[in-house]
Amino acid sequence: MDLKDFIKEVINAITSATNELKSELDETGVIINPPTNGGSNNTFEVDGTQHTLRRVQNIEFDLALTTSTSTTGGAKGGLKIFVVEANAGVTHARTNEEASRVKFSIPLALPPSQQEAINRQAAKIARHPHIAQR
Repeated sequence: MDLKDFIKEVINAITSATNELKSELDETGVIINPPTNGGSNNTFEVDGTQHTLRRVQNIEFDLALTTSTSTTGGAKGGLKIFVVEANAGVTHARTNEEASRVKFSIPLALPPSQQEAINRQAAKIARHPHIAQR
């Protein structure tokens, strides 16, 4: 699998799992990805007029990439960088491998929770009380 596909699969799996958990745990009162107030404390307030912002999560990757050169039957192979590679049917092979680590993160805002919409409405009403009277 190449690096691009691996990253895509990880992020897709995280967002799919998050959406599934929202559906499965909705009736239990668990809030997946609750809104924040942007402050440094990690608390949550139901109907909080300040808790209307989406959280940014950093998906951290710490990968070992392998660089491989090989010689097979007198012909020298090229330089490859791969996450996983399988070789089959080789009768004579000499391989030199070097591993390099790469660390990076990708910021991600997961889909908003229903509570975020509720809190945004409460904030709107707090700013404009005449809206609630309609």
